[in-house]
Amino acid sequence: MSDPSSPRLYADDRGVWREDKPGYPFGIEWNEIYRIGGYKLDCVTEIDTVLEIDFEYGEFVELNSTWDGFDSVVETIKSKVEGIDQSRFDQLAASSPGDHPVSIWERATTR
Repeated sequence: MSDPSSPRLYADDRGVWREDKPGYPFGIEWNEIYRIGGYKLDCVTEIDTVLEIDFEYGEFVELNSTWDGFDSVVETIKSKVEGIDQSRFDQLAASSPGDHPVSIWERATTR
């Protein structure tokens, strides 16, 4: 059973959302995603996977693998973000706490 105080995560046609309080989601729209990265976090009793979905100017939305909806959101990200490489998610899954963060995807720059 999930912790009722944990955020609920979901993705839809607009983007990825984190709802810390029921009825008050915040998140990032698909076209705003600049970078996706992840790392493992040692939480003493378990090892969590953390995804950070970045805006272009430094803010980000953090998603934790222990929160409701995490796996579904990851699957949606894989289908919605063009050019994403499944092997990067595999690399993240194989990583350990203390390893460098895994760069999963970054928007190509055209400047």
